[in-house]
Amino acid sequence: MIKPVRYLIDLLRFFGVVFLLVFVGGQAVFALEVPGGQTKQGDTPSGRTAEEAPEGQRIGGEVMGPDGGYIHPFLLVEGRYTDNLYYTDTNEEDDFITSVSPGLWVAVPSNREKLVELQTSNTSPGGLRVSRIKPEATRRMQSYFLYSPEFVTYADNSTHDHVDHTAEGMFQYNFDTGLSIDVMDKFNKNNEINNNASGRLDEYYDNLFNFLAVYEPSEKLRFRADYSNYLLDYDDSANEFRDRVDNSVSMYVFYKVKPKTSVFVEYDFADINYDENSLFDSQEHRYYAGVDWDVTAKTRGRAKMGLIEKNFDESGIDDEEGFSMEVQAQHNFSPKRAINLNLFRHYTESSIGDSWASMTTGADAALLQRFTEKWSSTVSVNFTRDDYEGAYTSGGKTDEREDDTFRAGASLIFEPRDWLSFDLGYYYSNRDSNFSEFDFENNTVYITAELVM
Repeated sequence: MIKPVRYLIDLLRFFGVVFLLVFVGGQAVFALEVPGGQTKQGDTPSGRTAEEAPEGQRIGGEVMGPDGGYIHPFLLVEGRYTDNLYYTDTNEEDDFITSVSPGLWVAVPSNREKLVELQTSNTSPGGLRVSRIKPEATRRMQSYFLYSPEFVTYADNSTHDHVDHTAEGMFQYNFDTGLSIDVMDKFNKNNEINNNASGRLDEYYDNLFNFLAVYEPSEKLRFRADYSNYLLDYDDSANEFRDRVDNSVSMYVFYKVKPKTSVFVEYDFADINYDENSLFDSQEHRYYAGVDWDVTAKTRGRAKMGLIEKNFDESGIDDEEGFSMEVQAQHNFSPKRAINLNLFRHYTESSIGDSWASMTTGADAALLQRFTEKWSSTVSVNFTRDDYEGAYTSGGKTDEREDDTFRAGASLIFEPRDWLSFDLGYYYSNRDSNFSEFDFENNTVYITAELVM
């Protein structure tokens, strides 16, 4: 059977599943007795950002205590076509990929907002892609738990079919003394396509445990301490060199110069220990000065810059140091238009065996536009520069590898109901390396249906 016909059948099957889910989900939602009194804001359990999220199903106080809670089932179904499955420069292979992700998010006491979105990365020391900004506490206690499996199938590469898992939990408590503590844990069992047509998936799991404490002795002064433990483990023996355990500590001192603006100093220490590749064990010291702002409802964010030192245990590897910075910002031009901006420069752990680290510089921006109550769109761009430490040899050439990766995309979002949304999108990816075998171009089109009950 020719590919276009096969992909058409997969697409029709995908829409058939979506129709069934919408019908069944609609009957379930309309059957609920919807309680009132909850603010609809923030991120929905499955990660979708929306001005309004549907009400959940009440958990009785006799089960979860006098304040009760909310249980939020959700379901995400996606069909995706890619023209370069393995991100290769030659012999490109296309495929149609279907994923189904049911999930459950439970908040105690009841809360419509997920509060924290951990951005993990398996190449970032300590596991966090960017530093965590603690939201302002509005309750004495808050907790949540989330679990979601993802069932992934490939039209042409059925040997890649797999199931991923995500589990996440948080507990936050605010004392009368000005002390606040957060405890979080996030577990992922995931797969990534190994570049350059190796023809396999790289299966791994990682776990991030994070503890955060904030003490405010006065209105202007605030202290913060973080501890993180990050574990990364690959299933394939060919990737054992990437297995590691990171332990990280951060200390902050904030001083409020205006009601909504604080300056701060920060010190971070990360101890990175590899299971098999102990030659690349290292310690990082980071020193920052920065500013947090939440000046108006329109503008909020964090900016910091400083020095980073990376010291290796192996005497044959030179220690590294350099300039480091991070910016996380959001600006709302109007109630219907906003922009998010992230900038960063820091060391990351290498994903290739010939390099022991990479200095990664990146920028990404997303413009969000709401046209009507039901229609909205996003346009995003991302650029990352990876400068790998250590010589790489290929085709008689020996040099330090340098990769420039660019990605741009757009999506159109339709929300016919509070509990249902569709997302139609496209993105283009391009990597330009000084070793041509790592170059690639990729075009991907996707459609997503999401139900949040």
